[in-house]
Amino acid sequence: MLTLKQIQAFYWVSKLGTLSKAADKLHITQSAATKRLKEVETLARLPLFEAEGRKNRLTPKGKELVKNCEELLSLIDELEMLKGSAKLPVKTLHVGLTELTTLTWFPDFIKLLKESYPSITVRPDVNSSISLFNKLAAGRLDFAFLPDMHPDAEMAKIPIGSVPFGWFAAPGIFAADQVHDLKTLADMTVIEQNANSIITELCAQLWENAGKQPVRIYGGNNVNALAGLISAGIGISCLPIAMLQPEIKSKKIQHLKTEPAAPGVTYHCFFNRHLHSALGYTISEIARSAYNANRL
Repeated sequence: MLTLKQIQAFYWVSKLGTLSKAADKLHITQSAATKRLKEVETLARLPLFEAEGRKNRLTPKGKELVKNCEELLSLIDELEMLKGSAKLPVKTLHVGLTELTTLTWFPDFIKLLKESYPSITVRPDVNSSISLFNKLAAGRLDFAFLPDMHPDAEMAKIPIGSVPFGWFAAPGIFAADQVHDLKTLADMTVIEQNANSIITELCAQLWENAGKQPVRIYGGNNVNALAGLISAGIGISCLPIAMLQPEIKSKKIQHLKTEPAAPGVTYHCFFNRHLHSALGYTISEIARSAYNANRL
């Protein structure tokens, strides 16, 4: 009969593709992961992987067993949640988040999570949205707080809240008491984040709809660095308002009134529907409370 540790080892080796990655995920040695996987293969009595090396090519028997493991691990997850926070076993969650989330409501999220589930430890991974989404799909993350993406049916997407963006320029270039249209903005150089950024894509659509093609340059993904470029008069940029309050108050940059308004970005909590369904909805509710407390 398979033990829970053996099931976890087989499941994560199949998802992550290597014994070393599965061992890191489970916080065990590679030799321990190897031993547990061999025990599973012995009990199965049939090959579970089609080839040696990267173990991500499952045989039909292996695919059947992975599906059963997902269902079992999901049920265990739900049972743990039903026990209540005081009895929830020690759990390490690998959570992906963007710079915006890190610098705004994530500290409150950690505080609220610890109040309800003191035994949970969070290991954050701060990266670009695309990179985090790919890691989540590969099983290297348990949850990720990301802008709107298009997951497959196995991944849940729970809305957290919308983040308002605005157009910013160096003080004195635009009249502060006027509403500026896209034609006026298009006369300026537009400083963008990378092409995979959701706000870059939304702004590109905005320019296309308006029939405008401003000069667009890459300024990096660090919001503070972008604010410095704006303050220096290099160009304008569309950035999250909440992260630039100090620069606005000190008059290093100017928040422009525009028509149409800058696009907003809705953030979601993404997680594997089969593996983290019970905990996932709870995590999403805690994240929504942290977001609301910051009034983004």
